[in-house]
Amino acid sequence: MTPPAPRPPGVQTRLFHTDVGAMLAEATPHGVAKLAQVSPHEVDATWFNVKHHRSEAGDTAAVREPDIDAPADGLDRSFGHLDRVERQVHDYLAGRLRDFWVDIDWEAAGVHDEFSREVYCEIQHIPYGHTSTYGQISIDAGRPRNARRVGRLCSLVPVTLVIPVHRVIRADGGMGRCPEYRLRLLQHEREVLAAGSPRTV
Repeated sequence: MTPPAPRPPGVQTRLFHTDVGAMLAEATPHGVAKLAQVSPHEVDATWFNVKHHRSEAGDTAAVREPDIDAPADGLDRSFGHLDRVERQVHDYLAGRLRDFWVDIDWEAAGVHDEFSREVYCEIQHIPYGHTSTYGQISIDAGRPRNARRVGRLCSLVPVTLVIPVHRVIRADGGMGRCPEYRLRLLQHEREVLAAGSPRTV
C-alpha cells in the first residue's frame, strides 16, 4: 500500500465511523480540506500517528497527533471544523440534515482554478433529493460545452457529501460509472423527502 502524500502544515486529520463505513476528514484553520469514504483495507493505523478519543458524536474516533508547529488558535479552528463536519455527516445519514454548513479550504483541498471552484459551488446549490446534469452544471459555472470536465471533477471531488456530486447525472438520466454508494445517497434523499421524516441509509 502506498503511503499518503505529506500533508501541508496545519492540516489535522480524523478517521471516524458511520452507518455506511469509515470516513476520513481533514481540516485546516480555514475549513475542511478532505472528506472521503475509506475502505476497510485503507483503515490501517500504520498510516496515521493517531490517538483515540470520544468524539462529539459519541463514537470512538482517531486523529493524527496535532501539528506542533500550528498555533493553538489554529488547532482549535481545525478541530472545530472536524467536529462540525463529523456531526453533520451523522445527521445527514440519519435524515436529520439536508444542507451542510461547513467551510471548505479550497487551496488545501487542491482546488486551485476558478472553473473547478465554480463547478463545485454550483453542485452545492443542487437541492436535496434533486439532480442536475453535467452539461447544465457546465453552463451554470460559465463554461458551456465543458460537461466532460465537470464529470472529471465529480470523480475527483475532495469533500464528498458536502459537495453532493451524487446529484449530478448524465443528460440521458443515467448515472454512468459512478460508485454504487452515490446511487444509495440519492435514493436515501428521495426516501427522506417522500417520508417526511428521518430515514437512515
